[in-house]
Amino acid sequence: MQEKIEWVKAHIMDILIWGLIGFFALLYISLLFNYNIWTDEAFTLGLLKGNIKEIIEGTAIDVHPPLYYFYAKVFYVITNGSLWVQKFIAIIPQIGTYLLIATVFRKKFGDTATLLSLIFFTCIPCTMEFSVQVRMYSLALFFVTLCGIYAHEAYMDNTLKAWVWVTIGALGAAYTHYFAFVSVIVIVGFLFLAILFSKRELLKNWFIAAACMIIGYLPWAKSFIIQVTRVRENYWIPEITPEVIWSYFVWTFDLELEPGVVYGVLGLLVIAGVIILVQIIRKKEGADIVALFAMLVPTMTAVLGVIISLSKSPIYRDQYIFPSLMLLAIFFGLAFRKINGKILIPVCAFLLFVGAVQYKECFRQEYKSTYVPQTMEFFEQNLSEDDYIVYNWDTFDFIYELYFPVEQMAYIEDFDFSQDFNTVWFLNTKWNPEIDPAVLEANNLSMDIIGLYGIEHNEFDLYMIYHNEYK
Repeated sequence: MQEKIEWVKAHIMDILIWGLIGFFALLYISLLFNYNIWTDEAFTLGLLKGNIKEIIEGTAIDVHPPLYYFYAKVFYVITNGSLWVQKFIAIIPQIGTYLLIATVFRKKFGDTATLLSLIFFTCIPCTMEFSVQVRMYSLALFFVTLCGIYAHEAYMDNTLKAWVWVTIGALGAAYTHYFAFVSVIVIVGFLFLAILFSKRELLKNWFIAAACMIIGYLPWAKSFIIQVTRVRENYWIPEITPEVIWSYFVWTFDLELEPGVVYGVLGLLVIAGVIILVQIIRKKEGADIVALFAMLVPTMTAVLGVIISLSKSPIYRDQYIFPSLMLLAIFFGLAFRKINGKILIPVCAFLLFVGAVQYKECFRQEYKSTYVPQTMEFFEQNLSEDDYIVYNWDTFDFIYELYFPVEQMAYIEDFDFSQDFNTVWFLNTKWNPEIDPAVLEANNLSMDIIGLYGIEHNEFDLYMIYHNEYK
């Protein structure tokens, strides 16, 4: 028994670090088993129905680069479009990011910084929601973190492996999300400045890596220019105001069930900043300088996004900071790595509390926030081959197509009520075109309300339309 206790003591940090990663992986998996998707996810799934050429063309007219869609397409083909699998593969890059922290980062900066970085990232409110979203954010997070960690190794050790991973991380981020692209530009720029001021013998390697990045991105450069030009001319994102800027912090650090948590998290980050500045002034340790640069990457990403948005038209959203947030977590972990354990206990307890509430919110969002379960159950029991589903919100058609047979769907203004059918199920979203009673009367039809249902955040009254003689 004593030997087991001694073994646990000797391996306590391994248990905590790998246990935390395993625990959060299980939490993410527990959020998979539903059919609930948001509008952006529906766009992803709709795009995955096409072939590679159609995906490239689809992304070229969208506002994101194509790498995530290629990644997701592989699993879409293998699993015949399983939604659960698409949610699961979003988890893989996020767990991969944790593995980078638990291995590469840990070797350089130690156990305490690693554990604190993981606790901070996994527990801040925005990270769990995006762990299972069928979007590119977790993949972008992986590549930005990869680029950042190996930028430090390239500077310190100047190994071929480090330069290769910096290049892969930068290109992967640039091909995954445009604000991840901004983040890796900041990282590579900081690496250049560090080399310029203290290790000029590394300039040749930096320029080779930068040239490889540029050459590697040339195939997408034309589409990038077209997308950026178009989005600057016409985009739906609201104008930048002080309230909008504050909402970025609320989205990242606050909870709906426990509002005000944002102040606690920001307070911890301010304390971390003070600690790092004092440490740099007193000792100028490499880890503290790394922490400062790590914090500046998400900061500069957001600042540049706001500046660009203010210059002409808004293009920056709160969630675009997500790919660089692990670097903010690294800043936190490095700042608190030498703090007394008695102080760290309440800090970690606070973050774990935030993480617990975050899970509760995400569970409710995935399983209980919409009428999707009830809607799917109803149509599984009542939709027959001779039925039609008619909807009146035309911009939601691409989302409906993910839930219902396309051949049995029709927009209200395109549907002929004189044709043969068994039953029409009318999805009546408020403030959209209604069915003219005269049309029903002319075709000897009646309409009864079934109840309130919904898909995503679109709630609608469901009506059954039937022939009077069949009643």
